[in-house]
Amino acid sequence: MDSINQIVVGVAMPESWPWEAANLGSATRIAVRQGFQLASQLGVALKLVSVLDEPDVGFFGSAKDADKQATAEKQRARKVLDDLCSDHKELNADVASTIVTGSAWLEILKAAEASRQCLIVCGTREQSTVSRVLFGSTGLKLLRNAPGPVWLVKPRMDDDAIVDVLAATDLSEVGIDIIAAGVTLGRALPVNFTVMHVIDTELDRRVARTGASQEKIEGWKERDRQLAEEQLHEQISATDIRTLPNGFQTQLAEGSADDCLLSAIDDLDIDLLIIASSGRGGIPGMLFGNTAERLLPELPCSLLAVKPHDFVCPVAIN
Repeated sequence: MDSINQIVVGVAMPESWPWEAANLGSATRIAVRQGFQLASQLGVALKLVSVLDEPDVGFFGSAKDADKQATAEKQRARKVLDDLCSDHKELNADVASTIVTGSAWLEILKAAEASRQCLIVCGTREQSTVSRVLFGSTGLKLLRNAPGPVWLVKPRMDDDAIVDVLAATDLSEVGIDIIAAGVTLGRALPVNFTVMHVIDTELDRRVARTGASQEKIEGWKERDRQLAEEQLHEQISATDIRTLPNGFQTQLAEGSADDCLLSAIDDLDIDLLIIASSGRGGIPGMLFGNTAERLLPELPCSLLAVKPHDFVCPVAIN
């Protein structure tokens, strides 16, 4: 994320009236706070975007009444965004704000100019499960269409100053970007950083069914583990991870990716999981394959999804 030149934060208005900055959902407040902190530390522009529903003429009875309500909502939303800017003015971020109507994911993508250099940050609805957020309209469509990184913020169990981050790499090329994203966060925010690779043991089980001796199987497993350690070290060395103020740790696990990640998230009290959001297999493919369907409904933390370099936004933004 060193190439990030803009941060767009989606600001969802409160579920109930009155709309006030103090009444925003906790995930949205965290998203806004971290957006301001990152923009200030990285020296990049910040844009707050609130997407309101199109006025329903049928509900209000007439176009005039619908327009009146829409105007009132925009005025109240403007006050909320202005108050957020005032609340974070000590961070001296270069901030702008906009209020639009329409489809939330599309308008946020437009605000980001469908740029690979733009980080999108959105909070989840408090009453929503992670499954609903990630597989629902806004979250899933941003993950699938945004060419830049997408950070979906879930309310944290421990709202302390330290962000516990787990970066999961499958050791493919995009794994370096995943680690580098965590390093960028660690230089801008107080972070405890862990890098993890999961060694898939399914091949071992298939080999065992061929009748190979246990000694040979153990030898192959040790060889795979040594190779994984070497590749993980190479990826770490390709980043500035050693500049992190709080240092870092690495973990190698064996088993299924979803089980190992969930266990690590629980054991380390992880606040944020960083993974790749598309690819052909392993961790990079997890958001669109069976692994995702098993993992995401149980994911108790926020998610930062990083795109491979060859990802092309499938949506035409005018």
